[in-house]
Amino acid sequence: MDRLQTMQIYVNIVERGSFTQAADALQLHRPAVTKAVQQLEDELGIRLLNRSTRRVSTTAEGDEFYQRCVQLLAGVNETFASFAQFSQQRPQPKGRLRLNVAVALAKAVIIPALPEFQQRYPQIEIVLGASDQPVDLIGEGIDCVVRIGDLKDSSMVARKIGSVSMATCASPAYCTRHGLPRTLDDLRAHRAVNFFTGRNRRVMDWVYRSGGKNVALKLESALLTDNAEALLACGLAGFGLIHALRPALQPHIDAGQLVEVVPGVVKVPKPISVMYPNREHLPGKVRVFVDWLTELIGKRCPG
Repeated sequence: MDRLQTMQIYVNIVERGSFTQAADALQLHRPAVTKAVQQLEDELGIRLLNRSTRRVSTTAEGDEFYQRCVQLLAGVNETFASFAQFSQQRPQPKGRLRLNVAVALAKAVIIPALPEFQQRYPQIEIVLGASDQPVDLIGEGIDCVVRIGDLKDSSMVARKIGSVSMATCASPAYCTRHGLPRTLDDLRAHRAVNFFTGRNRRVMDWVYRSGGKNVALKLESALLTDNAEALLACGLAGFGLIHALRPALQPHIDAGQLVEVVPGVVKVPKPISVMYPNREHLPGKVRVFVDWLTELIGKRCPG
């Protein structure tokens, strides 16, 4: 017999003043009720009830334990009741949802799936911004930001929801001119279209798995950009090697517009995270979007 059940039995005995009446109310055999009290007293190491042939009364410790049991059981009942009626009573999320999403992720993964989200939550109006740079959630009134890579802003709630695989590519024209790199050492001899972010214009590393550890590279820049679409366009134009999200590059690889380099080297996936203001109660429109996005990332972005 578990603790919650023994506590429920004990409360009934105290409130009804009788083992027999408690057993009848709970549809239990009298010996089971007696055993429950004995189990509690043995576990607690105290006497809870004074028993006589006519009545049952609590000891001082038994009365205090009764009060605690009533509070705990009420909390348990409220929790189960609220979740049992969760889907029926919770209003359909609605309102304007202001998002800011990393450009490549928005274009390759999120936007194509948004009609399904809209169908599921027709009363939510989406205001979608796409950016690869830091934004001021509070100042700009943004409800939720989706970013790729490690996040530094500790003033916001950050939640990792998955990861996305990476690919390193070049245009066929670039490979014809400079050769096809097949190893990490080969990469170091090539020039890249590098991506930078933030006010300090930090150039992002290309991270690979080699020899049982992560290896971060920074190739010499042929060109620097802070926009994922510009990065892709420069790669297609043959400026240099690019390292970006596989979902964004794969259609161009399949079409022969890009060639994957160092194909035998493992590219370390990048985390995908959502950020939102540190609020005690997350708005329903944000909660359902984060849940939906987590489900989508799990399906579309195996890391």
